[in-house]
Amino acid sequence: MSKGRIKAVLFIIVFLLVIAVAVNLLMDMQSEKKAEATPTNDPYANTVTPSVETQPALETPQPTPAIVPSVAPTATPTPAAPVPTATPTPVPTTTPEPIQPVIPQGEVIGSGSFTSDTGTPLNLRADWTATVLDSERVEVTVNVYLVSYQIEVRELYNAVNVSVGDQYASADSPAIKWENNTRLETLLASTVHTLSLPSGSSASFPLAAQYQFGGTYSKVELPVIECGGTIELSR
Repeated sequence: MSKGRIKAVLFIIVFLLVIAVAVNLLMDMQSEKKAEATPTNDPYANTVTPSVETQPALETPQPTPAIVPSVAPTATPTPAAPVPTATPTPVPTTTPEPIQPVIPQGEVIGSGSFTSDTGTPLNLRADWTATVLDSERVEVTVNVYLVSYQIEVRELYNAVNVSVGDQYASADSPAIKWENNTRLETLLASTVHTLSLPSGSSASFPLAAQYQFGGTYSKVELPVIECGGTIELSR
């Protein structure tokens, strides 16, 4: 045989062996797949137990106990010692003096009249008027009248005397001659008296007037004719 034929024969043999081996391998693989797919009762057969991945058991969450806040004991406060409060010293309040209205100088603060009662048509009358002199004093003017009808008297020295409070004054009386039987008022004297009466005060003063007549009228003897009373002044 030639070398070419020998090579061809060897090549065919090898090729057939390769095919046989490949077919054998394919058959073995199919057998294994069938064996895995078909269960067998052969106790000696290898049983393929599928591996099951065991999941870890889930722990049931236990209820969390409620947290009770612990209450700290409240400390009883110790009462602080009372601080003595200083009692304020009361300041004496000065009571304001009432403001009295200022009365202008010359303002009349009172007036009046007193008349005697002789029981005859002949009587004495004293008219008085009080005015402001300054902040401490007042001035009282007294006009003394002789009230009569038909009359005739001569001039008399210091026949008229007037007092107001502790102030005295005297004056001469004029001569009077009246022949008609009608009422006559004759001014015998006018006196001025200065009295102490501060602003905002009041006081009473006695007033007295007399006329030294020294005669008889309507058959009644009248040595002295007097009149007077008390005057009340306030400012």
